[in-house]
Amino acid sequence: MRVRDNMTRDVMTVTPTTPIHQVASLMAHHGVSGLPVLDEKGAVVGIVTEADLLVRQKPRTRMSWWRLFLDGERLAREFQRAVGTTAGEVMTREVISIGPDLPIEAAAAILHEQKIRRVPVVADGALVGILSRGDLVKALAGAPPRTAAPISDARLVEAMKAGLAAEPWAPRSLVVEAVAGVLTLWGLVGTQAERAALETMARSIPGVAGVDNQLVVNPVLPSGM
Repeated sequence: MRVRDNMTRDVMTVTPTTPIHQVASLMAHHGVSGLPVLDEKGAVVGIVTEADLLVRQKPRTRMSWWRLFLDGERLAREFQRAVGTTAGEVMTREVISIGPDLPIEAAAAILHEQKIRRVPVVADGALVGILSRGDLVKALAGAPPRTAAPISDARLVEAMKAGLAAEPWAPRSLVVEAVAGVLTLWGLVGTQAERAALETMARSIPGVAGVDNQLVVNPVLPSGM
């Protein structure tokens, strides 16, 4: 199964200038835990979640001077999120997104690893849907046990490379090898989440007997490189 088969296509969104009270009203009325924030071109620039709104309810405490010196940028951002009046001021800006062709198992791993409830689905820079934990539970509950006949090592490598090419966040310089049905992944990734998601991607390929994950996390490496 792929994300496109299970995502919600009719997505409610807001803009960076949408007032916070309107965002909260939409979330409460429609029973959703987060709303993607789109710019004037339709690109996802953030997401407003329940956690972003709850930050506003926490009492603010006076910071020590040394914390201001060491963490000034982060504290300024926290202040903006706590007192902001628009979606753009309080939203989470580091948005994780996935592609519609990602295997559903890999999407589940990303939501679990990142501890998020929903993730925007983006194709060619545009929002095409959203996948929530509820969507995943329905998909996995209705899926029959998967069985696959053994296929050649060359076909396994081709399938893995196709999966990498379909995901904008996946590194393009990985080395993929297969011996006796076991896929080995070599190369650098930017985060532990990418490393885990790529292993899941490999395991989700029908016919794979196992995965030898030799990927190394390099925090300074940009995503998709």
